[in-house]
Amino acid sequence: MVLEDYSLNFDRAFLPALYSLLFVLGLLGNGAVAAVLLSQRAALSSTDTFLLHLAVADALLVLTLPLWAVDAAVQWVFGSGLCKVAGALFNINFYAGALLLACISFDRYLSIVHATQLYRRGPTARVALTCVVVWGLCLFFAIPDFIFLSARRDERLNATHCQYNFPQVGRTALRVLQLVAGFLLPLLVMAYCYARILAVLLVSRGQRRLRAMRLVVVVVVAFALCWTPYHLVVMVDTLMDLEALSRNCGRESHVDVAKSVTSGLGYMHCCLNPLLYAFVGVKFRERMWMLLTRLGRPDLRGHQPSSFRRDSSWSETTEASYSGL
Repeated sequence: MVLEDYSLNFDRAFLPALYSLLFVLGLLGNGAVAAVLLSQRAALSSTDTFLLHLAVADALLVLTLPLWAVDAAVQWVFGSGLCKVAGALFNINFYAGALLLACISFDRYLSIVHATQLYRRGPTARVALTCVVVWGLCLFFAIPDFIFLSARRDERLNATHCQYNFPQVGRTALRVLQLVAGFLLPLLVMAYCYARILAVLLVSRGQRRLRAMRLVVVVVVAFALCWTPYHLVVMVDTLMDLEALSRNCGRESHVDVAKSVTSGLGYMHCCLNPLLYAFVGVKFRERMWMLLTRLGRPDLRGHQPSSFRRDSSWSETTEASYSGL
């Protein structure tokens, strides 16, 4: 009971503070990305379009965090209807974030490794169709949330929480789906595509290519570092549910705390995406500069960053793919 109380008190203290911080940072960062991309709608490439959808997915995910903060701090006070919607919205955008990252890596792989402009030479409908398929898959994956999530009274905790109400086999199946569709497959796609991209960049010369190579490595490493710990902890919890690992109060409490910490680390990825995919990118800084100038910053008028003076176009060449991360 002491260990159980420790786990509960840890969640009440840790999760609301973390979720509140991620809510603010995630909205600001992804809002800035969306604003910059939308300000240059006529110049959006396929990767930019995927980035826009990624920013929307991450922003929608962090929008649910205040609800989960209240759930952790006190109890779920919003009813079963909002429980289903919040749970589904969270998972839709969890899957969308991972799948859109895979789409971005595949788009760059085609452009750099095969010099194939699948999306850029075809109609913009191809990009739109890809995004529709991604969102459709995510909505399909969230069907269990609409069916099985509800506000339930937990007599053990003497509180109401937004929880799944299905047998153990359903819980295990849902976790396997999250592991495979929301982590392993996107990670494998990213790892393969970026490994091939790195092979091309390593035989090329030039500072711009070297800078792009570093960013490429950071992209995959950040996704893996943010989400691998969470999925490992969930795997341990699932093995205990299946009695493949022995369960006791101490181990269960430690796993609960680990899930809270590692899930927070995973949600931090929503705040890292703007930094990794936009703020450190040459093209984004140029567009942000232009947007600030257009919004009436007189001190910025007539000045352009050095990278913009060197190359003021957003051409869809292979070279642009290297530096436009």
